Amino acid sequence: MSANKRIVLVHLAWPPAGDALAASLRAAGAEVRDVNVADSETLLDALEQGWKPVVLKPSAIGGGASN
Repeated sequence: MSANKRIVLVHLAWPPAGDALAASLRAAGAEVRDVNVADSETLLDALEQGWKPVVLKPSAIGGGASN
């Protein structure tokens, strides 16, 4: 991953339940920010600055993949 990759994780539920994705992205060389979807000012600023958004929906507690 490019050292200058900047990713903003947009959380639909706050506070974030876990940070495994953020840790993995950072380990791969990305700069990562966590933003609450309700914090529109911070989110719009990040988008204006060229951060790539990734929207994360809340996980079901104790849930796994269901078919």
